Amino acid sequence: MSSRKFSTTEDTVDTEDKAVLFPASASPVSSVVCSLVFVLAATAALAQAPAADRPAVGPERPFQLAPRLEKTLPNGLRVIVTRQAVVPKVTVMLTVLAGYANDPPTQTGLANLAAEAIQEGTKTKNSRQIRREIFGMGGTLSATVSQDYSSLTVRGLAEFAPRLIDVLADVAMNPTLPADEIAILKQQHVQNVAQQKASPQFLANREFRRALFGDHPYARTSETEATLQAIDRAALEAFHRNHYHPNSAFLLVVGAVDPDPVFAAVEKAFGAWTRGDAPKAAFAAPPPLSGRHLYFVQRPNSIQSSIAVGNFAVKRSDPRWYELTLANTVFGGAFNSRIVRNIREEKGYTYSPSSILTGFADAGFYRFAADVRNEVTGPTLTEVFKEIDKLRAEGSAGTELQGAKSYLRGVFPIQTATQIGLANTLNNVYVFGLPKDYPETFRAKIAAVTPEEVKAAAATLLGSDNAVIAIVGDYSKVKDQLGAFKESTVLDVEGKKTAPPQ
Repeated sequence: MSSRKFSTTEDTVDTEDKAVLFPASASPVSSVVCSLVFVLAATAALAQAPAADRPAVGPERPFQLAPRLEKTLPNGLRVIVTRQAVVPKVTVMLTVLAGYANDPPTQTGLANLAAEAIQEGTKTKNSRQIRREIFGMGGTLSATVSQDYSSLTVRGLAEFAPRLIDVLADVAMNPTLPADEIAILKQQHVQNVAQQKASPQFLANREFRRALFGDHPYARTSETEATLQAIDRAALEAFHRNHYHPNSAFLLVVGAVDPDPVFAAVEKAFGAWTRGDAPKAAFAAPPPLSGRHLYFVQRPNSIQSSIAVGNFAVKRSDPRWYELTLANTVFGGAFNSRIVRNIREEKGYTYSPSSILTGFADAGFYRFAADVRNEVTGPTLTEVFKEIDKLRAEGSAGTELQGAKSYLRGVFPIQTATQIGLANTLNNVYVFGLPKDYPETFRAKIAAVTPEEVKAAAATLLGSDNAVIAIVGDYSKVKDQLGAFKESTVLDVEGKKTAPPQ
C-alpha cells in the first residue's frame, strides 16, 4: 500500500523526541535536514577561522507557532488543529496509544503489522482504490509504530483536507484485513528481518536493548521470523478491536487549513467511531544494572566492531529532560561534542560516533554508538568511559555549555519548520503528557539550565560503573582488548549464548 514505513523503534526522525538529529534518506523532512547539515558544516568551518574573520552573531529570531485549537468529540477523540500555511498542504495524523509495548511477547510486531494491514482495504474500498484516491489528492498514507503508540498519517493538498480526513477515518474504523494482503505484508516483514540480521548496527542495538530491559516490553526492537509466524488475521483483528478506540486516540491536523471546517469534517468522519476500553501495557521491572557487562555478538570475519554503550535514563515526561538533553549534547549528541572531537577528530577511530537520549512513557535510555576498526575496539571503550567519567566529575560550563544551548535552541525551529516535523513534535506532547506549551517554551527552558544541573544530569544519565556494552564483530580478533570486562557473554546473530571462539 502507499508509503509504508517499516518501523523498529529508532529509525525515524523525532519519533520518540530523541535528543539528537540524524538525517534519514527519503524522509519527508530530508530537505530541511540537508539544510541543517549545511548550516552546521558552515558553522564548524567558521569556528576554525580566525576570530577577526568571523562575522558577528546576529540576534536570535523570535520563535512563535500559530495558536492551536483543541476540541474533544463526544466519543472521546481529541482533535488538535494548528495552521501552518508555508505550503498549500495538510498533514493529518491519527495516533492510538498502543504500540510495541502492547504486543504479546510471542507476537512482537503485531502492532506494526496491524497499522499496515488496516491500510489494505475497507468495507467500501480495496487497497488499489485507496491508493488511487490518495494519489489523486497529491497525497500519501503511511504508518509509524513506536513503543507506546501507533500513528496513521495522511498528507496531501490542503484543498482536499475533508476528503483526506474521510479516507483516514475509513481506514482506521472500517478495515477488512484481506488475507491475501496480510500474506504479502508478512512476507515483506520476513525479508526485512533477514536484512536486519545482516546489519551489525541493528544487532548491537538489539542486544543492548535486550540486556538493558530484560522482560520489560521496551526490550523489543523488531519482530522475528517466529513472532511473525505467530501473527494471523485473527490476531490482527483482535488488536484492532481492542486498541483502536477514539477515547484512547487523538487527531492532529497541521497545515494550510482553517480550524472550523476541519472540526466539522472530523466530526462528520469520526463521529460514529464507538468508545471502548483498551487494555494497558504491562511493564515488568527491568533487571538491576550492576557493573559493566559486555555482550559480544560473534560475526566472523568482520573487519570492524559495532559498539553500543549505555544505561537507563528517565521517562520522556520527566522534567529533568532539558538538562539531560544538554548533558547528552555535550557528551556525544552534536557534531562538535566531546566524544566526536576525541575519537573522530583527534584519534580517527571512527567516522560517525553518536549519543542518543531516548524517552518512552515508562522509562528511557541513553546509548553511545560507533563503528570502529578492529584494532581500536578496546581503546574506543577506554575513551568513551574516560569522557563519561570526566563529564560526571566536572560537568560543563562556559563557551562549551553555551554552544550546546545554542545548538539545541537553533535546531528546534528547524525541526518544527515542516508540517510533518511540527506534527511529530505535537505527537510527543500528547503521547507523553508533556506541557501543552512545550514547543513554545523549549528554547527558554534549555537556556535556563545551569552548569550545576548539567553536572547532576551527567551523573544521572551517563553510567560509568554500571553499564551495558554490546559489540558486534569478530571476537577472535578483538578479545585481547577486552580483558577489563570481567562479566561477558558471547552470542550468535540470533541472540543465543554460544562458546567464545578461540
